[in-house]
Amino acid sequence: MRSALRTSIVTAALAGALLAPAASAIAATAPQPVPSTGAVASPDDNGRYEGKPVYVGNGMVAVLRNGAEGPEAWIRHVGDRWKPGDDYMTHVVGLVTRGQTTAEAYGASFELTKAETTAPVLVVTTKGVATSYPLPEGKAGQVCSAGKSQDIGAGMSAKLFMSPDGPRAELWVAGEDTLWRLLDRSYPSLPESAGIIARIVNPSGAAPGFEWKTQGGGTPLGRTSFPALPKGCTPNY
Repeated sequence: MRSALRTSIVTAALAGALLAPAASAIAATAPQPVPSTGAVASPDDNGRYEGKPVYVGNGMVAVLRNGAEGPEAWIRHVGDRWKPGDDYMTHVVGLVTRGQTTAEAYGASFELTKAETTAPVLVVTTKGVATSYPLPEGKAGQVCSAGKSQDIGAGMSAKLFMSPDGPRAELWVAGEDTLWRLLDRSYPSLPESAGIIARIVNPSGAAPGFEWKTQGGGTPLGRTSFPALPKGCTPNY
């Protein structure tokens, strides 16, 4: 059953059977990671997400910003033919900020270093090779994030993060190098059609939790807590 369930999960992800709400939908080309709700701007508010795009390989650009929201690198999938001057307001596959300084997508890892300083740097590592991309200078600020990993069965794991923006759960399938599903305050639970249970409990509360069930029969729900925010960090909601 474990093998069959994992196969069905991967098939559903690659087929695009699970769609995020329209505000965060991505292209149907498989495989595609699923962004957080609200991660893709509407045509009327693109200014909030515009920045300096730099091509980082594997069909991705990092859009570098450092404004009132603090340092941000929005990782967007644009395809291998992208060149400077082309449109980059496409599908979000990752985001690093002071609230969450690491991300992964398409075989690459992203880390926002020197995040608390006025001159943060995005480090992109692919196949062991690291490349640095300085962000625009901005104001210094405290890094407020904490994370942990949780095995949830059926060849899947959840990476749980807590930041001032609230809890965030990344769902990963073993052997896959792209994010399968992302849950946050705006989209805290998988739909029933997923075939498994994964949800954030009390997503806007002071002590959110994470529940999951990936096995059939009488298997009980798994439960764990999100890590606490570092001392001095408070929610912004």
